[in-house]
Amino acid sequence: MKKLIVGVVLLALVVPALVLGGCGGGTKVPAGAIAAIGSGVVTQEQFDQIWKQAEAQYKSQASAPPFPKDGTAQYNQLKASIVNYLVQNQIIKQKASDMSVSVTDAAFQARMKQIVQQVGGQAKLAKLLKQQNVTQAQLEEQLKAQMLQDAVQKKVYASINVSDAEAQKYYNNPANKSQFNVPESIDARHVLVKTKAEAEKVRALLVADNTDANWKKVAAQYSIDPGSKKSGGSLGNFPKGRMVKPFENAAFALKINEISQPVKTQFGYHIIEVTKKTPGSSQTFAQAKATIIQQLKYQKQATAWDAWLKSALKAAGVVYAAGYNPSTLTASPSPAASSGAPVASPSPSATK
Repeated sequence: MKKLIVGVVLLALVVPALVLGGCGGGTKVPAGAIAAIGSGVVTQEQFDQIWKQAEAQYKSQASAPPFPKDGTAQYNQLKASIVNYLVQNQIIKQKASDMSVSVTDAAFQARMKQIVQQVGGQAKLAKLLKQQNVTQAQLEEQLKAQMLQDAVQKKVYASINVSDAEAQKYYNNPANKSQFNVPESIDARHVLVKTKAEAEKVRALLVADNTDANWKKVAAQYSIDPGSKKSGGSLGNFPKGRMVKPFENAAFALKINEISQPVKTQFGYHIIEVTKKTPGSSQTFAQAKATIIQQLKYQKQATAWDAWLKSALKAAGVVYAAGYNPSTLTASPSPAASSGAPVASPSPSATK
């Protein structure tokens, strides 16, 4: 529930790692504003509103780290990400008008209804918003901004396509070969109990009657694994690296329909049976094509959006008030420490 609100409300924390540097142009930042963007501004009130939401979200998450202290790199990165978000919103708002892009009231109401349903009703939404110092009006404003960005992006992406030839070239590149390897996997089932004596008893019952019906009966009666006891102990299909080592080693060493000796892990004792083995293989181009095209499309979209924002920013001529220029806030402390790339903005997961 909380993750949904974080994702919807604190959009400042998911702006691209593009630092919006200031431009000259002679424009002055008016009183009460932190940035001037073309014909618009970002106000101090808008910044303070998002900042308070960030503080509240840190406090509402038990596992969250302490809120960044003034003067630290984390504090400046958070400050820069909020400025970036608000400036980006203003640029998008101005450009959307030029592009004849808008968000209809019907579309907004439908999205708002979806959010209310996802969190379990208006009362639960109101409670979550209160915890994170967000009003209903602020949520709606930020949601509209996100929807407008989505609409503008859709138009920016309209001409982006990936040809079969591009996909084939990607598939044939030796550097990408490992992406198309399908590892060996097995289908297995197990019964998990607390003691070795129980495991030996369970094993005897299964060796005596190794039918699906008996596995369902034994798992339901003895297994302490809530995830599989109601499905006959089935763990489905999995490759190496998915399970804890003692379990994995024992399972992959079994023959099909062989019932293991008790296997001890930190969870207890397992009796395991492998019901199917699938050898490793490589995807053909036909099998991988759809995924490759989608991946390359995402890459092209990210590049196009980054270029669009930079162009729009340059055209707008952004000027920042003292202490609010993202380029300055995220600058490396020394030339030796700088890699030439902007510091990435923190993500919502940092507040959880």
